[in-house]
Amino acid sequence: MGNDGSLTIFLDGRVDSSNAAQFEDRLSAELKNAGATKLTLDCAEFEYVSSAGLRVLLKLARRLQSLRVDNVSTDVYDIFDVTGFTQILDVHKALRKVDVSGLELLGEGANGKVYRLTPDEMIKVFRPELSLDDIEAEREASRQAFLLGVPCAIPFDTVRCGKSYGTIYELLNAVTLSERITADPSTVGDCAEQSAKVLRSLHAIDVSQDMLPNAMHTFYGFLDGIADDFAEDENRELRRLLDAIPPANRFVHNDYHPKNVMYTNGELMIIDLGGAGSGNPLLDWIHTYSVFNLIGSGTGARSDNEMSFIGITYGDCDRFWKVFAQTYFGTAERAERMSTLLEPWGWLRYLSASMWHPRLPKEYHPMYAQLMRNNVLAHADQMVAALDEMMELLAL
Repeated sequence: MGNDGSLTIFLDGRVDSSNAAQFEDRLSAELKNAGATKLTLDCAEFEYVSSAGLRVLLKLARRLQSLRVDNVSTDVYDIFDVTGFTQILDVHKALRKVDVSGLELLGEGANGKVYRLTPDEMIKVFRPELSLDDIEAEREASRQAFLLGVPCAIPFDTVRCGKSYGTIYELLNAVTLSERITADPSTVGDCAEQSAKVLRSLHAIDVSQDMLPNAMHTFYGFLDGIADDFAEDENRELRRLLDAIPPANRFVHNDYHPKNVMYTNGELMIIDLGGAGSGNPLLDWIHTYSVFNLIGSGTGARSDNEMSFIGITYGDCDRFWKVFAQTYFGTAERAERMSTLLEPWGWLRYLSASMWHPRLPKEYHPMYAQLMRNNVLAHADQMVAALDEMMELLAL
């Protein structure tokens, strides 16, 4: 029984007209005893359901807050599907298992590793702590982004990889911009210019929130996760800053940097769309500023080792940022002004994301919280006042 009123029940065998009534009584008793309002039925060992069993599930679905049917075999799923119950209930097929041992490692990011699965497919294996809902959300975001015209890999399927989940994607005959720059540093300017042009084209895409989630959710989630490190009035002030960002319905990647952009045949493709959403393009610029200008600043250890996050050196970061910002904003003066206005917002993103992430040791939290007070909260009024000018500089 979960703290949110959820209950998981494991089914086995069959449910048909001979035992449907007992099946209903047993489920009702379990729900009543647990006081549950959300039910998950794990069907890994479930063999068959008849129309009588489906009627029991339909009655349950109408009285519960949610009913999820997991790990359904292909045969049982076909019954749900042909009767139309996949449109009524939240039904999920059992995931096929994929062994990645011995596969070629193509890359590694904050959320997992990518392997070559077949000549035409790659598999992204996520960190074990990421839930199936997290993985399905990224897969759905990739699918919706593709439908919107975003140049990205096609997601095929979600699978099990040991204790982790994975998503199978179209294999791109490509390298990341980080890999291209590392192999040939003279390409940094070209990579930055192309990357800025693609980002501007992404920001021109109108996105309804029924296609992608609100892009602000990620940022608010960071603040929720670090609330214990601040006083109540400080938390209110941090949320006031996010509340002040003007709403919009443009495509936002939320993690745009050279390791998440692929180069293939002179064109760019976008990957890692788990945080993509509908929102204000300013969110991408706040994040991108923090990546290029602030990583490592929390501890003062700004070294090339810190930049493994995006795979290029600090020198290449600096060269990339200057071309990237100037290409997007049109002139060096506009880019420089935007960089100045972005700095406290970049600190807000960098510090909140760092403190939220489990990889930051807890002993660093007091130091990061003080940096938040000095670099963000002390400038809150000026940050809000600068938003109108920042929107003008975006000139969308």
